[in-house]
Amino acid sequence: MVDNVRIAKALSDPIRYQIMMMLVHGEAKCCKVTSEDGERVGLCNCEIMTELGLIQSRVSYHMKELVDAGLVIEEPRGKWKHYFINTETVRAFMEQLNQDLGES
Repeated sequence: MVDNVRIAKALSDPIRYQIMMMLVHGEAKCCKVTSEDGERVGLCNCEIMTELGLIQSRVSYHMKELVDAGLVIEEPRGKWKHYFINTETVRAFMEQLNQDLGES
């Protein structure tokens, strides 16, 4: 079971929400990356820094929140980290939210 409160808190920040939208829509402009298993398309932290105008430490902070909430999977590669949406967690969050709020 996913921690819906933690996920909602992570998504409540506008920057983290933007990052999630970038991951969902695959909005890479400089370096679209694929996961080691070749299954997922993601972003490197340099892409997020460039697109959102953030310094590396701010990107790291926001990505840690998303990773800790289970929304994002992190794969270190050299000096960069690549990030991928965790579709299983997102799907479980949406299903649980629908169950909790969909029943009257």
